[in-house]
Amino acid sequence: MAKEKSTKTEHYTSKHHHDPLQFPDGFLWGAASSSYQVEGGNHNDWTLWEKGKGRVKDKSVCGEAARHYSLYEEDFKLAKKLNQNAHRLSLEWSRIESERGKWNMKEVEHYRAVLQSLRKNGIKTFVNLHHFTNPIWVSEQGAWARKKTVRDFCRYVEFVVDNFSDLIDFWLTVNEPLINVTLSYLIGNWPPGKKGPVNAFLAYKNLAAAHRKAYKIIHKKLDSAEKKPMVGFANNTASFYTYRKDKLLDFLFVKLSDLIGNDLFYILTGKKTHDFIGLNYYFHYRVKKPDFNALGRFVSAEKEGREASDIGWEINPQGIFDALLDVNKYNLPIYILENGVAASVDHTRQRFIISYLKEVFHAIKEGVPVKGYFYWSLTDGFEWENGYIPRYGLVDVDFKTFKRSVRPSGKLYAEICGNNAIIHEELYYLGHLTEYGERGEMMDGKYTK
Repeated sequence: MAKEKSTKTEHYTSKHHHDPLQFPDGFLWGAASSSYQVEGGNHNDWTLWEKGKGRVKDKSVCGEAARHYSLYEEDFKLAKKLNQNAHRLSLEWSRIESERGKWNMKEVEHYRAVLQSLRKNGIKTFVNLHHFTNPIWVSEQGAWARKKTVRDFCRYVEFVVDNFSDLIDFWLTVNEPLINVTLSYLIGNWPPGKKGPVNAFLAYKNLAAAHRKAYKIIHKKLDSAEKKPMVGFANNTASFYTYRKDKLLDFLFVKLSDLIGNDLFYILTGKKTHDFIGLNYYFHYRVKKPDFNALGRFVSAEKEGREASDIGWEINPQGIFDALLDVNKYNLPIYILENGVAASVDHTRQRFIISYLKEVFHAIKEGVPVKGYFYWSLTDGFEWENGYIPRYGLVDVDFKTFKRSVRPSGKLYAEICGNNAIIHEELYYLGHLTEYGERGEMMDGKYTK
């Protein structure tokens, strides 16, 4: 006898949620930049270095950059219009102290006006005291490979505290010290270009000393019963993945890479010189097998045909989740100070923003105290040895006219900032369906069929 066909409809409980991915109250949304990359008109060790043959891929020099030095008011009005409530920038040491011990008060007034502009627009300030570039006189004395640079930097920090502390909300001492040392002293394609492990070791050690001393200076000058300053540094934090998970040597190699790449600066500076964790995230490294050649130990995204940015950096959103879980061990508030993609096709940037922020949200739900996110960068700018080829900006810059134009990705990010959430319709960039059952399109910050 044939089995009777069931006419009952099976019902399943859907696990597909349409609620917004809501970020915590008070979350800081911003974008980041550095003085040399956007201001224009700077004169420091990079100004001299970039003129050397073959040092910049598109043969450009920074020159006027994005003319932010004169257009900062326009840029900050754009940031406010795009619903950002925080901004990360750097002060250019070579402008403030172009000669050893001689302070340029005209530049002090300029930077005070810059910070006051952010205040006027209701934007919190994250200020980096050193973002890769050095005054020429610092470079001539041996830069960070010489201990005297630590003393000079500390004198500069004291001056900045005395002249800008009323306008700075968060202090960042140095930016990506391991990247700085690796590219300047090991690989040698950044100034001073003096390859060698001894200089690299000394520079890293001195940068750690500079952070420790700067931390103490800032707190000694600004601590009060009512308020204490928030001081940290910006660390380039990477995620690591090993192909052979059952191999002990591979596991140990990844742990060593993680220790050197992510934790060593914290170890050298000590637990009591950080009020928060500043995390820059760009890199996901795949280890096929241990290789102690620093330049060849990781599998490239191109080799395996993985999605990558215009300059070949793998796009791997899961990596930022892993990195956040890792730095949670420090039991400090976390600010993502840089995360962005070089993309000539803006849809790539839109998808990047949604996919990475979705992983940040998941980390927060897991209990990681992420307090803010800064996309790199607000506008296009000069990207070091890559010149003007990479386009990172939420805002496009025409480098002939210096006209600013907000990209669709900028409008998308503005909507997220304004809602303090990723709404379900925005997930269509990841392949999700809209309420219409088909992909929507974002026009002027709103979604349509």
